[in-house]
Amino acid sequence: MRLKRIDFILPWFLALTLLPLASIGQTEDWVKLWEVTVADIDKTATDGKGNVFITDKQGYLSQYNSKGEKINQLASSLSAPVTHLDPFNTVSLFLFSASLQRFEILDRFLNPIINKSIGETGVLGWVSHASPGNNNSLWVYDESDLKLKKINLSNNELLQAQSINTIIQKNDLDIVLLMERYNLVFLQVANDGMYIFDNQANLIDKIVLSTSKRAVIEDDFFYTVEGNEILKTNYLTKKAKLFPLPEGYSLDKLALSYQQLLLANKKKVVVFERPKDF
Repeated sequence: MRLKRIDFILPWFLALTLLPLASIGQTEDWVKLWEVTVADIDKTATDGKGNVFITDKQGYLSQYNSKGEKINQLASSLSAPVTHLDPFNTVSLFLFSASLQRFEILDRFLNPIINKSIGETGVLGWVSHASPGNNNSLWVYDESDLKLKKINLSNNELLQAQSINTIIQKNDLDIVLLMERYNLVFLQVANDGMYIFDNQANLIDKIVLSTSKRAVIEDDFFYTVEGNEILKTNYLTKKAKLFPLPEGYSLDKLALSYQQLLLANKKKVVVFERPKDF
């Protein structure tokens, strides 16, 4: 009887042990919804409603709805490559051009609300990255003094300033992302890591990342494309999981909405159903 019981239990134990490894390699969960070809794709982003925003190298902005229908196209006043594209809520869109040292906020119909130069905010140095913050504020990385700064856009008051080179111990930083989410500020340095600050610009943590691809931040996670996989990292627990990219595509730009996952390269945007547990 004992031998029979072992023979019965062993296959089930092996099946349960191997199941998680098999599920990580599966790609049948990728269900393509739509795709579009666009010349010289530069930045991509999605909002909470599944609208997709695409900028090209000339700064032209296109908007598609969640079904892949093109609903807006705009030659923004920036007319230059967009360094940061952020539909930071469902009613407005933020664009920043480092080459022009200007930022613009558009409403959901892509009508301009705010168009300012960085100099108008009181920052006189050269800003490589800018991103909207809570309560009508603006985060910038000023390369002239290597400081992360928070500006009150209502009165151009400097609210916070943090010397980044004293934290990272480098003067020449290849920053690929600056973004505030959930009262935290995320600063991603290429092939180095994600630095996490509170909204007073105090460093909380660093998570090592060996990629130069811009991360996507959502809830307690950030997602990065690394080779042929997407790395999902919980920045609170530091636990990570890898998901294989869909086969047959060469895509390295990533954006997420609650129902959809967007992947892109310089010529094509492909939108999939968001896989389970992603």
